[in-house]
Amino acid sequence: MNVPEIVITGLGAISSIGKNAQSQWDAVVEGTSGGNTIQAFNPSETSLRGSVAHEITTFSPENYDFIEQRVTGEFTQFGLVAANEALEDAGLDPNDSEWESSRVGTSFGTCFGGVKELGNDIRNGKFSFHISIQFLPNLAAGHISSQFNARGPNKAPTTACAAGTHAIDTAVQELRQGRADIMIVGGAEKAVHRFGVGGFDAIRAYSTSHNGEPTKACRPFDQDRDGVVVGDGSGALILETREHAQRRGADVYATVAGLGASSDAMHPISPPDDAHGLIHAIEMAITDAGIKKNAIDYVSAHGTSTPGGDVHEATAVNKVFGDQKMPYVTAMKSQTGHTLGAAGAIEAVIAVQSIINNVIPPTINLENRDSECDIPVVTEPIEQNVSTVLSNSAGFGGTNGTVIFTDA
Repeated sequence: MNVPEIVITGLGAISSIGKNAQSQWDAVVEGTSGGNTIQAFNPSETSLRGSVAHEITTFSPENYDFIEQRVTGEFTQFGLVAANEALEDAGLDPNDSEWESSRVGTSFGTCFGGVKELGNDIRNGKFSFHISIQFLPNLAAGHISSQFNARGPNKAPTTACAAGTHAIDTAVQELRQGRADIMIVGGAEKAVHRFGVGGFDAIRAYSTSHNGEPTKACRPFDQDRDGVVVGDGSGALILETREHAQRRGADVYATVAGLGASSDAMHPISPPDDAHGLIHAIEMAITDAGIKKNAIDYVSAHGTSTPGGDVHEATAVNKVFGDQKMPYVTAMKSQTGHTLGAAGAIEAVIAVQSIINNVIPPTINLENRDSECDIPVVTEPIEQNVSTVLSNSAGFGGTNGTVIFTDA
């Protein structure tokens, strides 16, 4: 059986640094931080120590006629915006007579889902009529499917901070198995709320030392990093078999060439010192792509700005690539914050744009490199041919995901 090639034909995004994929890319290349002081609630009225985030503060769902506010959580609204943009970018119209709804699927991940809305109801002491269809984590995928008449496979990975990458993995498998011709893929997260910040703060994993400088708080691989800074957002991609994309004359941006997934099988929040799980995912993706390690132009790191997490990933990168010239590494969370279940998808959108534009985007706030993170982290945009990007994600529960993108 010939395995079909899977290509990317559309991109969409919304985050703290951009209201769409293009404005986000422009901000990324400029080295912009979306860090701000939390506005979703007043941190001083809580026991939280951290007060910074990468919050989307200018979003107005009423500006989008395809968003029904009363039945959607904010994470779903972000997902609808990104998915709509990706479909338009791909030149796809669900109202077109050639739209084969049964051959279009959805795979959209999240970490928290609508915990913001659920938390608000709990605080108010009363559950709203629509809470069940606002907070369930599969509802971004569900609402996207309904809005855009996608009647094929409908999946919603909830593998914490790897969910966006696993959504891509899941979609590729559906396409490779012939269950769909098109998949609307991505991740969505409303992370800036009491529970989103509070959970990390409770385990002393949230940044607290840069409350007065929110744009400086997320600093992957820097020796002064002190924890996660969560962010809001969504990333969406349109995946198709190459045959289907060619048949409809679509522009192809890149190829999903390789996938890897693994479990640390150790501790739910502390990664193993030897990084065996992430190494396995990386090596699996390289094998699946059928490429040599030296073909990879750069690694889009998970890079969460946690003391242990960044050392863990640097260890994995060194062990996989240490016997050759090391690829460049960059960490997009320095600009977008950690968008949890949306992170892998947002970073996938940026990786594809780097291939399109032949630019490796920079990591910001790396002022004093941690000696335990001995990897070549990019701190300024590098203009060069970019044909292959490896993107990592990892999540609580020891789950790992890696995806490799290559040029069209």
